[in-house]
Amino acid sequence: MFLHIIRYDWLLLRHNRTLLASVALLALFVAFALWTGHSRIQFQEQTIADIGRIEIESIAKNRAMVADLERAGKPFAGNSHRDPTAPYTVASSRGNRYIVKQPDPLAVVSVGQSDLLPYYYKLAFAKRQALYHEEEIENASILYNGSFDLSFVLIYLVPLLIIALTYNLVSSEREQGTMFMLMSSTASLRQIVVSKYVFRFLLLTGTFLSLTTAGLLLTGISLYNNPEAFGFLFLLSMGYSAFWFGLSFWINSMGRNSGFNAAKLVGIWLVLGLLMPTVLDVVVSAMHPMPSRIDLIAETREASDKVTKEGDQKMAQYYGDHPELLPKGKPVDYKDFAIGRVRSTLAVEAAIRPLEAEFETQYRNQQQLISTYRLLSPMVFMQQSLNDLAGTGDEQFRAFQTEVSRQHEGYRDFFAGKIFQQERFKATDYDTIPAFRYVAPKSILFAPANIINLVCLFMLTSLFIGFGLSRIPKIRLATA
Repeated sequence: MFLHIIRYDWLLLRHNRTLLASVALLALFVAFALWTGHSRIQFQEQTIADIGRIEIESIAKNRAMVADLERAGKPFAGNSHRDPTAPYTVASSRGNRYIVKQPDPLAVVSVGQSDLLPYYYKLAFAKRQALYHEEEIENASILYNGSFDLSFVLIYLVPLLIIALTYNLVSSEREQGTMFMLMSSTASLRQIVVSKYVFRFLLLTGTFLSLTTAGLLLTGISLYNNPEAFGFLFLLSMGYSAFWFGLSFWINSMGRNSGFNAAKLVGIWLVLGLLMPTVLDVVVSAMHPMPSRIDLIAETREASDKVTKEGDQKMAQYYGDHPELLPKGKPVDYKDFAIGRVRSTLAVEAAIRPLEAEFETQYRNQQQLISTYRLLSPMVFMQQSLNDLAGTGDEQFRAFQTEVSRQHEGYRDFFAGKIFQQERFKATDYDTIPAFRYVAPKSILFAPANIINLVCLFMLTSLFIGFGLSRIPKIRLATA
């Protein structure tokens, strides 16, 4: 009987071309999303490769330059701010090191935070020169509108296709006068409706997963090497698709006409996809507002001015607290440009640290609030889960930035001693400049938050199906 119902439904879909249009659109959406994602990852990988090459070439070039000066026994004759033997110059430009965040294997799935936060930093003495200090600046309109990636297809477009395939699954039978024919069969109306829903769920979800798997394999992602990621993607896709099929099943069980069903389903899609995330964003910003950036700029300027006014007194006190940094065999030159810049940098950073901590606290509070109320909209927590899958989520980038800050301290400590001791940078010193490598933390795919997301999808789907099953017999009695 199940196969007979499926055959009937298959012929019906073929006749009105709904299936063909849905599959064609789905294939187009998935192909374009994976192409844009693959292009982005290729660009990132090429950028990272260029960074590695530039870093090696720069260190080798400056090392050779200093070696030539040492062999000739001559000092650098050019601009003092370009002197490859001056530690501060090397730390600021000639000896820069880079730290990069390699894209995860399934980064093509979701852009996440990767279009807002840098995936590499150039380490200098004064500060971490972020991505937006380089040439790669995202188009503002693209950031505003968002990226067309696979997560967008799954979260926003697949539900619309599900609505198009199922909004009139029951009501059309009554409107076309075929309900009595269905009820005269040996199968109950409940069996017929459930069978048709199961068939369309397997058809659409299977098509999406097949297209996605084929596309990921074509982009060079190995299923064998990433079974956990593929398994998590399959669970999310099937759970989210089942949620919308269950919701449609419940709406259809109310026994209303096709227009009501379509309006109700599209309205729920608008509320969950557009209204709830917007309201959540407004509430989060109102409850945990970010500190004024103007105050941060003003505090920075005040700290810099204070260092200038204090003159050499604070620097002498600093040397008193750190006698190991005193120059060997010569007096301290307090007018030295490098020492002044280091003193200013350290003082400014100490002054603005409380404000930076306030920024960090408020940001954490916002993320915590979003995490707490994410279950109000499946679209919100689906996005978070897919970002975790792609390695482009907030937590992944926060971990990267934390590690950058830690390694930046090591980079500066290496040069600070030479700057305070007013030493010259030798050719062999270039070989000892710390090199950095970021190792991403262990996968968080099946973290408690993601498990809760999957459980929530399962519970909501079960609830909708239960309500629908309890109402389907009433449609039969009313029609009879």
